[in-house]
Amino acid sequence: MYENQLEHFIQRIDKKLLRYGLLGKQNWGAIDKVFIVSTGRTGTKFFAKFFSFFPSTLSLHEPNPSCLKLAVDYAQELVSYDTAVKTIEENRRVLGRSAKRLDAKLYIESNNRFFSLLKPLREVFPDAKIVYIVRDGRDYVRSGMARWWYTEEDRGSRLRADMFPSDPYASKWEEMSRFEKIAWRWQKKDGLINKNFQYLDNAIKVTFEDIFKSPDRKGLFEITRFIGIPDSEVQYHLDESKIGDKKVNTNRKEVIPKWQNWSDEMKHEFDAIAGEHMKLHYAYDLMS
Repeated sequence: MYENQLEHFIQRIDKKLLRYGLLGKQNWGAIDKVFIVSTGRTGTKFFAKFFSFFPSTLSLHEPNPSCLKLAVDYAQELVSYDTAVKTIEENRRVLGRSAKRLDAKLYIESNNRFFSLLKPLREVFPDAKIVYIVRDGRDYVRSGMARWWYTEEDRGSRLRADMFPSDPYASKWEEMSRFEKIAWRWQKKDGLINKNFQYLDNAIKVTFEDIFKSPDRKGLFEITRFIGIPDSEVQYHLDESKIGDKKVNTNRKEVIPKWQNWSDEMKHEFDAIAGEHMKLHYAYDLMS
């Protein structure tokens, strides 16, 4: 894993140079680049940790700047496409220089903050591979309910329906329950990703379930084959690290039951907000 005090010190210098406009544009050289995007709650922290075991690989989870504010503003059309491209390019200059100093051959960034930024991201990194991880929206809602989203303690730049005047839930937002808001958030973020993903080349879509719930982890191997990593190397690091047996960034508590045990009211509320999106894009069984 590429972590040492000298590199952190040099990165701090590069960030200061960037702040004063003294850091040149990105130059990644021959480094292969992979971006793993999703709505969040899809194991992106797992990927950053798992790929860090591979030699000559710089693997990061939501590196700073994470582009969260940019993604939220861009989704609302508060910033232009050109501004988004320029910001992403500037925000990854330091990491590009760091990857070259560390002699990395592969850069992998798992970052759900890119949910609205796939098109400008592709312009900045035309040669990058993009992996889109999807998850059953009902499991996403259950995971989100166990966190602080849309509570009084929530200080994040969270998407809200009232940010989008034409959204059917904009005028209802304040009266909606946390459950309904998280269901809305899933379909909104996933909708923004889907909207742009369909136009991308050199990109694949893999389900969370195939990665983490399939006995043979076929989704993980689909990703590593797409990246170009031999199966034998993947299996070796799975066996050696035992990371596949552990959960990374798990919820601290469970607030609501698994969706199979939801009340009829909960099922109806989810279906009213996100059911159409589920049916349109995914083969998840809504009748179970």
